[in-house]
Amino acid sequence: MKGKDSESSHLKTSHTISRKKLLIFKISAVILALIFIVLLEVVLRIAGYGSDFPLFTEAENKPGYIYMNPNVSNKYFFGTNNATAGYRELFKAEKDSRTKRVFVLGASTGIGYPYLKNGSFHRWLQYAMNENFPEEDIEIINLSLTAVNSYTLRDFAKELPVYDPDAVLIYAGHNEYYGALGVGAVNSLGGYPRLVNFALDMREYRLVQLISSGMSKVQGIFNSEKQEEETLMKKMVAEQAIPLNSETYKDGIEQFRFNFESLLEGLAENEIPVFLSTIASNEKDIQPFVSDTTSAEKSAQAYFEIAKKAYSEGEYQKAKTNFIKAKEMDMLRFRAPSEINEIIRSFEKFNNVHLVETEAEFIKQSPHLSIGNELLVEHVHPNLQGYSLIAYKFYKAFEKKNVLDLKWENSWTLKELREKMPITELDSLQGAYEVMMLKQGWPYYEKLQFDSSNLSIPEKIAGQLALRKISWEQAMESLYGYYNNRKDLESALKISESIILEYPNEPQFYIKAGDLAAQIDDYEKAISIYKKAFKLEASVAIARKITVNLIKNEQFTEAISYLEYIESKDVRDIMSKKLMLDLTVLESDSIANRKLKLAEVYYQVGQDAKAKKLLNEFLQTNPGNIEAENLLKKL
Repeated sequence: MKGKDSESSHLKTSHTISRKKLLIFKISAVILALIFIVLLEVVLRIAGYGSDFPLFTEAENKPGYIYMNPNVSNKYFFGTNNATAGYRELFKAEKDSRTKRVFVLGASTGIGYPYLKNGSFHRWLQYAMNENFPEEDIEIINLSLTAVNSYTLRDFAKELPVYDPDAVLIYAGHNEYYGALGVGAVNSLGGYPRLVNFALDMREYRLVQLISSGMSKVQGIFNSEKQEEETLMKKMVAEQAIPLNSETYKDGIEQFRFNFESLLEGLAENEIPVFLSTIASNEKDIQPFVSDTTSAEKSAQAYFEIAKKAYSEGEYQKAKTNFIKAKEMDMLRFRAPSEINEIIRSFEKFNNVHLVETEAEFIKQSPHLSIGNELLVEHVHPNLQGYSLIAYKFYKAFEKKNVLDLKWENSWTLKELREKMPITELDSLQGAYEVMMLKQGWPYYEKLQFDSSNLSIPEKIAGQLALRKISWEQAMESLYGYYNNRKDLESALKISESIILEYPNEPQFYIKAGDLAAQIDDYEKAISIYKKAFKLEASVAIARKITVNLIKNEQFTEAISYLEYIESKDVRDIMSKKLMLDLTVLESDSIANRKLKLAEVYYQVGQDAKAKKLLNEFLQTNPGNIEAENLLKKL
């Protein structure tokens, strides 16, 4: 018995040792695998492979300035070749005490599609703020990207507090299904926001980027020819039919809610005001893209036909109700369902969130309640009237809440904004061409109706720009030359002001615009523009331009202050000394020959007609005055 017990004990001991060895082996294998992964990660980083995907990157030729990283979108489009780029708007990495800084988050409507540069609502808003508050430094920095959704916005928002924004503006919600990582997109990771956000965090690792890049290349081998023929809209869509209240539909709604709550909570913790806008869709003039054919109750097309008939018969409320039903039932979800706006409105529960009711304003500005082509160019993107309306809603929200701590004395009307904004015919034409080209393809398949036989110069330039044969800068230069040759200086000034909006930190563009304003005798605008150039780069040359236009605008006291600056920088400037002496004397209440002195001042700044008029008036009461007669001879 003892022998058997001993043998049994020995077997148990051996079995225990074997299990321990197996456990040690498994642990060792895991540790070795982790060591290998860490080493591979280190090697890839040392070799310079991959990126950290920073939201901003340093400006190459402007120390201290940064701008949106043009490659940041690669983080969200992994597994595809569809990454998009946004604006390149420079701003100081370290915000100074004078600056008011606003960030804009959004997708293609935030970008301003189909327009380039100044068609976007943030540029309309920037111009209004610049003109209303010329002495203030107000930055509106657009971080929007085409074809992204709440995953990207949430990720961007996490980095913003470091840059001390005074406010964040958001217009987004249409891309929850087909934007990067959306539940119906080609690179979807499913309807689990926590998992997707974890995957985004993992994208910082080079090994994950290497694997993702490999997958993308393999996919590209099979899809390259097909992809070249498709629009970005088509490339991003994996699931073309997402019925109302289906699991995928609900996943998209939950994705938006989860990511936005996280985004807003993060900004609330840092006490950053958020202006969150509702979004608008084309209800009236866009047929449903994909309609359920199994029954009339589920058919988006059936509701659309009922709506059209009601609209034609003047039953506008019935039409509105059925247009919305048609949009909700449309299974190709390029237009956000109404539930998205309901969620946006619910976020007013955050103390830092200010709701901007853009959808309600679009309805108000649309004939007979239903939003259509009057304000939108296709299913969701506004025309220039629509973009100006979005900008104006944010503008009035700024005025109402005054989070930028500004003195709102003479705010503009919407009409004034539209009249004053330097939008050119190039902007309008290029946008129209973009939409025509877009609608040739899926899901529209509209025939291109375009006569190119008798195009004007601006139309030809816009066409080249839309086809990407020339850059926006080249297009603007060509159009400027066209207006300049025709002596259409007002239109040339619009071009110059447009360029300022694109390059707000370059004084030479302000000087060019100021010169044009001065040529058309718009002294007030010239002074305002020159002052901005002076603020960027103070110089005697710019101070002289400001002085001359201040005098022409009869702002003599302020002109003296700039003449004092000139004297401090250039003691040899005899003309400026003479001007300062005359103006100083002119400011005296006791001067008897004011008209004569003022005539001398106007003569020095090239205002000959004004000088001559004053001299003639002076000689009527002082006949034979030699000084006046000699000056009149010079004129």
